[in-house]
Amino acid sequence: MAGKISIVLIEHSYLLRAGMESLLMELPEVQLTEVFDGSEKRLAEKILHLKPDFIMINPKSVRDSLNSFIRSLGNEVPLTGLIDENTPPEIRGKFKHILVITDSKYDLLNRMHKLIGTHYTKKSDSHESRPLSERETTVLKHVTQGMTNQEIAEKLFLSVHTVTTHRKNITKKLGIKTVSGLTVYALLNKVIDMREINQ
Repeated sequence: MAGKISIVLIEHSYLLRAGMESLLMELPEVQLTEVFDGSEKRLAEKILHLKPDFIMINPKSVRDSLNSFIRSLGNEVPLTGLIDENTPPEIRGKFKHILVITDSKYDLLNRMHKLIGTHYTKKSDSHESRPLSERETTVLKHVTQGMTNQEIAEKLFLSVHTVTTHRKNITKKLGIKTVSGLTVYALLNKVIDMREINQ
């Protein structure tokens, strides 16, 4: 789907691979383009052909030398290292971003939201976005919390028609049509935080 952040995952452990796939599925603006276990021949060439926005890789998964693998990818795509607490600093330093695989789901999702934020914002900026008004920001917050137009209208003492108009304006300004997309935008722009969504 156009507009999504494309990610390639390289992880040799079946359990970690399945866990990362499940986690990435919770990010509505992310598309997991391909999953590799690291043993594939001409892996760097295959990845470059896919042209992903991000590569997430467990450094232990690369069959050949990590240095030569990273060199063959060039500097085109940001690398995110899937590491643990025992990963030495010289390995950590090879990655633009890191995810610690033993972190909680909440911490991992927050870090991933920040990680994709710049790319997502760039894609959103391609729509001539204008800042939301204070009222539109309030409506957006309630939308991301799962409230209906009727519930928002009652809470803000507005008519349902006015709430509908605000929602249309939000969609037009941001170029985002889905509630899940609006939720990602709201998280990235600190309109809400993860705890407010989970309530």
